[in-house]
Amino acid sequence: WYQRRVRGMLGATRYVSDREAEFYLEMTNWNVPEALSAFTDINRDVNKVLAMSFVKDVTVGEGESVPPSTVFTKVWRVRNSGRESWPPDCTLRHTDGHCFTPNSQVPLHPITPCSETDVSVVMCSPDQPGIYQSKWRACSPTGIYFGDPIWVIITVETGGMLGVTQQFNSSSLS
Repeated sequence: WYQRRVRGMLGATRYVSDREAEFYLEMTNWNVPEALSAFTDINRDVNKVLAMSFVKDVTVGEGESVPPSTVFTKVWRVRNSGRESWPPDCTLRHTDGHCFTPNSQVPLHPITPCSETDVSVVMCSPDQPGIYQSKWRACSPTGIYFGDPIWVIITVETGGMLGVTQQFNSSSLS
């Protein structure tokens, strides 16, 4: 079943045998989207590959202290580091860790090679203290992951300063 799903998702772009599909599935612990990404990474046409690179955290730096149950906006700056423009309907998807939002995917704006864009996700910190992380990946309209994974890593603690910082930044920009 999994092998047929991998072959079906690749469509008419290339014939994939059951054995080859099984190889990629086993390599990725039977995670179909990761198997497709691995397949396309290895078998790609270098001139037709979508790519994304992390540039910087615009808001909420790694390990930043956040009070419990606090709504915040995470913003990453990313670059189209490939040779192809991102097509419409690409998304940034939550793929691992704590999902701080009910929206497990957000749209990525189509941008040309070497261009940068900011991607924002409204999130809410958990109600329990601790260190939490969330992994996000760019995804093509056909469901193929591409580019660097990007992360949000926060420390939830009662005295966290993030809420105050973002409120201050919002009021100073108005």
